[in-house]
Amino acid sequence: MSDVAANGADEPVCVVTRITFGSWRSLPGAVLRFRKLHRIGRREIPGLVEAHMRVRSGATLLIVSIWENELALIRFTTMEAHVDAVRWTIRQRGEIWSGVFRLTGTSSMSKPWIGTVRQWQPAAVTQAEQLAAEGPPSASRR
Repeated sequence: MSDVAANGADEPVCVVTRITFGSWRSLPGAVLRFRKLHRIGRREIPGLVEAHMRVRSGATLLIVSIWENELALIRFTTMEAHVDAVRWTIRQRGEIWSGVFRLTGTSSMSKPWIGTVRQWQPAAVTQAEQLAAEGPPSASRR
């Protein structure tokens, strides 16, 4: 198995980005930049599966994107247009939170869509986690 496959870099990833501005006035510019990036990404970056944006309360944008693999995501985030959009956001005093999530598996009812992701299995609960969830032992349990 290659190093890329061994570390999961060839598996699909999902990115959730939340950008909050101090003022609603920054939102039109942010929406235009997202739409431009989406067009460029579709045209120039193989591996962009889906990207969606929602305007939320509190002058907030929520962006969710799905990528065939980590390399596609890296190609996108290093594009000049993406770098410019991030710099613009910082100049507008936007607060950015972004999380990258590896797809650990699909549900049992899933049909093939992207990548070769195994069926998801819930993480096993360790004995320590189970004891922590139950709380400290009470006098009646002793």
